[in-house]
Amino acid sequence: MTRIPRKSTTGVRMAVASALALVAALGLAVAPACAGLIGLQATGGWYTESEDGFLGVGLRLGLLGITVIPNGAYLFAESGSTYTAYLDATMNVLALGVVNVYGGGGIGWFIVDPELGDSDTDTVYDLMLGGALDAIPFKPFGQFKWVFADGDDPMAFAFGVKF
Repeated sequence: MTRIPRKSTTGVRMAVASALALVAALGLAVAPACAGLIGLQATGGWYTESEDGFLGVGLRLGLLGITVIPNGAYLFAESGSTYTAYLDATMNVLALGVVNVYGGGGIGWFIVDPELGDSDTDTVYDLMLGGALDAIPFKPFGQFKWVFADGDDPMAFAFGVKF
């Protein structure tokens, strides 16, 4: 029986190890800019179309200069219950040490459950622009979120804290 010689994988292993080392070095270099890999946020604000106020919470996952923020909010609607759930991502566009300006976008869902009738869930998309004060432990921020919904394109104004 003839034995087939195997190719050496040393070159592939070295390339993979080098790529992992580069990714780790980049991650360590931008980690101070992310101000922590995992955090929380609390928000409050209002939507322009319906003038409904809201309160929300989110989880902040920072990696390589991008922060992924799964978040949800309860809207104070006049009748029934209205909720939102978003998966947003932001990136600093102007970091000034104490203050930074960020932009981003995401996908979300508006869940409307009226007192009479069936509930409805709409998929929405958003773009956002905001600023944060990172000089104190509870980092306050403010942001504008433009929501692209079917038929309505409301703006949401939010203020909150990151911790």
